[in-house]
This record gives sequence, C-alpha cells and structure tokens, in this order.
Amino acid sequence: MGRQSLHVALLAVFAMPVVSAHAADIHRCPATSTQTIPAPGDPGIVLADGLELVAVQVTGPFRAPWSFGFLPDGSFLVTERSGHLQHARPGADHKEVSGIPPVLYELHGGLLDVAIDPEFSTNGLIYFSYLQGSTEASTMRVMRARYDEKAETLADQRVIFESTPGNKTDQIGGRIALSGDGYLFLTLGDLWQPERAQNLADHRGSVIRIRTDGSVPDDNPFIDMPGALAEMWSYGHRNPQGLAIDRTTGAVWETEHGPQGGDELNLVLRGRNYGWPLATYGTDYMGKSIAVSSQYTGTEQPIHFWVPTSIAPSGLAVATEGSQTTVWMGTLGTQMVVKLTLEHNCVVGEKYYLKNQLGRVRDMRVDAAGNVYALAEGGAIYRLKPSIEAASPSKQAL
Repeated sequence: MGRQSLHVALLAVFAMPVVSAHAADIHRCPATSTQTIPAPGDPGIVLADGLELVAVQVTGPFRAPWSFGFLPDGSFLVTERSGHLQHARPGADHKEVSGIPPVLYELHGGLLDVAIDPEFSTNGLIYFSYLQGSTEASTMRVMRARYDEKAETLADQRVIFESTPGNKTDQIGGRIALSGDGYLFLTLGDLWQPERAQNLADHRGSVIRIRTDGSVPDDNPFIDMPGALAEMWSYGHRNPQGLAIDRTTGAVWETEHGPQGGDELNLVLRGRNYGWPLATYGTDYMGKSIAVSSQYTGTEQPIHFWVPTSIAPSGLAVATEGSQTTVWMGTLGTQMVVKLTLEHNCVVGEKYYLKNQLGRVRDMRVDAAGNVYALAEGGAIYRLKPSIEAASPSKQAL
C-alpha cells in the first residue's frame, strides 16, 4: 500500500468517537526528549553523574531469557523464549517447571512474559504470554495457571486471552502488567503492519485490558462500539516492549520502539490513541518522514521520546514516592539501564548506567522493598546497587 493510500485508509479508521479517560485530570507536561546524537558543540548525554550503579549477579545462567517475576520466598520464575520456565533460587540450581504449552519460538516469538498474582501466597496463580501457531498464522495468548512449587509443575492451565492472528513473528509485544484489583493489561505490537494499530477491530498495535479470569470489564472504553474488540484499552502503538503499573498511583506506563528514533515512554490512559503511524517523532530507515506529523489531532503525545536514533527500550519498572516517580528501563540497542525522574508526570532528570556492561537488558523489576533488578539477555539476573564511589560524569552520544 502506498503512503498516500495508507494515509487515507488510516483517516477512515481514525474517524471514531473520542473516548474520555478515567484520569482526565492527570497532569500532563509537553513531551520532553533526549537527543541521542548531540548537536555540534554539545558535549552529549550524561552517562553517569553522582553515584554510579554496580550490577551484582543474583542468579543465572539462562538461555534467551525474556522476563522474570518475584515469588514470596525471594526466588524467581524466569521465562526462556524457547518455551522453558525456570524456578531460580540464588545460590542453587534452577528447576524447570513443567506444564508450559507449545510455543512458536521464532524471531521475537516464544515464551515471553510472566506475572505473579498479587494474591499468590493464597491462590498460587501465575500468568504468562506466549506466541503460538505457525509463521503464517500465529496468535498471542495469555495463560493462567496454578503453580505447584513442590512438584515444580503447572496445573489448571487455561487460556484467558487470544489475539487476532498475524503472519509475522517479530514486533509482537507481549508484556503483561497486573493491577492490584484484578485486572490484566497486555501489549501487542503491529507486526510491521502499521495500519493495524489504528483498527479497533484488531488487537495488533494496542494495549488490552481484561480481568484476571479472562472476562472483559464492563467499563472498557470500546465495549459498546460496534465492530470494536471489547478488550481494547488503548491503540496506536507500534512495538510496545515495556509495561508497568505504579503500585502507588495505579498509573499504567508503557515503552515502545519507534522506527528509526521516536522511541517513547507513555502514560497509558483509557481509550486513547497513541498515534502510530499517524504521529511519530521517528523516521524510516532511510531518514524519510513516515507520519503525517509528529503531532496529530486526537492522538496522545509521549511523556518522553528519543531521537534521532533509537535506544530500543524494553522492560520497565515504575515506583512513586510522594510527588516523585522513578522510571527504570532496560534497553536493547544501546545496552544500558535508563533512570528517569518525574515530578507530577513531567521528566525532570535522566541518567544512563552500565552501558555495554550487561549486554541487552530485556527486563527490569523493582521488588516490594525497593530493590532494582535487571535481566540481561546474556542469561543472568542482576541486582543494581549504588557504588560507594561517585562516578566521573562522562558525556557522549548514546
């Protein structure tokens, strides 16, 4: 489809009623950005300023790990994309958990995210996302199961969500976030088919919301719209790789890959259109414009974005204390840990750590005590701790 034809088709899909968000009074600042390549005369990005972080390996090795979750006893469940779920305890051998269904392990596909139910101590429930099917016809599924730790097996497995099908196995999304009140959110990428992200009859390019039993909440934004899928929560996303719910505020945060540049941090609100491909700060891989504009009427702006090159944000963790929110992100392309500081949802500080020290950082988590952990694709989970010595500021391009 040519660019003009695609534009006309998207406008036709986009001509839908705007659905108000639950959090209509959320404070929003103009989008802020990071220049990944400094302008002439600009010394560049501060990679370290103040206390540096050191990464202490907690457990590993794993093969092609994608996500991990905390169990109440301090051990971890770790997904490996090839279709293996590992129970890992620091200082002990891993134990593989049986009962994982067959997965489509190809390109970005396979066993992806794992999420531990907030009431795990009493119900033993976990949730995981995975790609299944064939290259020509695959779907993203979310399965709920009961984890028997003594037997290291899953029981009562049930698929609680299945996406519309696709014919590609990359740019798929797959990140899960659980609220504290019984809801499950899931990201789905556009499969390199951008027009799908503006179609409310297609899960691709969206964030969906269901209950943890698989039912659809009555207050989902498009549940009464003819032709729209009831699970849809937000749309206009390209390749969302990070998703986290702030335990203090309940806010849903998301990171997604732009094309070339235009990676985004978003505050995901009910029923909102996040613009792709009508609006993006990125370009195609030849440096040419993709979108109608970087801003488009009726679409949400990111909280923060990165240009002109991509950092490829992946796992995401968020914590708020008082008016200050800390966002932790792992990155794939630039292989580092990013820390953003926000006041009232406005970015007021950014720091970049551990560049090229851990490899591709696939997932980030913060435990109940506030400890920060990173999962590297190279096969290990690290706890991030401040060093006793201050780092020398180093400015360079990302």
